[in-house]
Amino acid sequence: MITKLRSYYFESSDNATKTVERGGEKRFAQCILHIGTEKTGTSSIQRFLTLNRAALAGDGVVYPVATGEGGGSQWEFVACAHNEVWKIDVGKRLGIDSEQDQKRFRQKFRDELSAEFNTAKQGSRLVISSEHLHSRLVNKQMIERLKAFLEPWVEEFKVVLYLRRQDRVVLSLFSTKVKSGSSNPIAFPGSPKNGVTYYFDYERGYDNWCAVFGEDHVFPRLFSPNEWEQNDLIIDFCTAWGLEYKGKRMPVIENESLDRQGIHFICEVNRQLFDGKGTNNNKEREALVRLASELCRGKNSAANREEARAFYQQFIEGNERLRQRAFPDRTALLFDEDFSEYPEEIDETGPRYEDAVALAIRLWRAKLG
Repeated sequence: MITKLRSYYFESSDNATKTVERGGEKRFAQCILHIGTEKTGTSSIQRFLTLNRAALAGDGVVYPVATGEGGGSQWEFVACAHNEVWKIDVGKRLGIDSEQDQKRFRQKFRDELSAEFNTAKQGSRLVISSEHLHSRLVNKQMIERLKAFLEPWVEEFKVVLYLRRQDRVVLSLFSTKVKSGSSNPIAFPGSPKNGVTYYFDYERGYDNWCAVFGEDHVFPRLFSPNEWEQNDLIIDFCTAWGLEYKGKRMPVIENESLDRQGIHFICEVNRQLFDGKGTNNNKEREALVRLASELCRGKNSAANREEARAFYQQFIEGNERLRQRAFPDRTALLFDEDFSEYPEEIDETGPRYEDAVALAIRLWRAKLG
């Protein structure tokens, strides 16, 4: 299957294929393929890689610039592997509206990578980081497409992913939903009729990536400071995969969650200004959301303790099976079961008039400043 897919991806550009390998050797000895998961500090890791792209290149590590000078989530790799990318948000973001668009995009991106990779030293290492690889490539066929796209350049893969307790992922996603346009978000979705949702089913995701790359090449880690090298995510990522972090620039890690005031404010902005099409086309809304997101960082209580615990319960068995397979030396549960971070009851009262005025003043002062 992989051989057929590789032929498909390279059939229209012999020159690109020739630049992939020289002397029978692949350009990269190893690819560190960081696939997420979402809400596990991926933006911080990507900022580190972007800030230090030149320094890493000096270490023989390539973080592709073909996906943009600013780094980010490298949506392009998802676009090349998804079977119908024009139907999901990635396609909309990249201007891919049809199957033909996707084919043209794939060829153009492949050629750009070939040109960039051809300048890399033979035997270098490649780093790719996109949390959307886990969340958007939801079956083995799509993952096979990704491997087929990359394999002509890469000798060995190490698939890296961080796992966070599922209810904590949801809580982090809550602010993202609001920023993306939701005016009445629900913190914890009900249990699906057809079993656990793939997004939160870490066992199923692990199975899919292992089926394509091999279990010896998939390396899950836990998203918890207590589990990290020196209690630092960047240092943990670098140490685990042999990247030199000493002497490198470290990104400023900021809390991207909204506090209660920010949640109420942006929900009301969404009700009045969001275009309702799932896109952020309203420039006024975008500007207000950016400003409020800067001013209103903090914690919010989107659910109570009982709701969080009930949501988490549906993943316990799968998490335990994954622990036994992927963390055989770990005697403790995959995740702690402390829910004290949630209130027993949440404040259901809406925003006060005085709070709205206070936030309006802060927004105005920030705009003037």
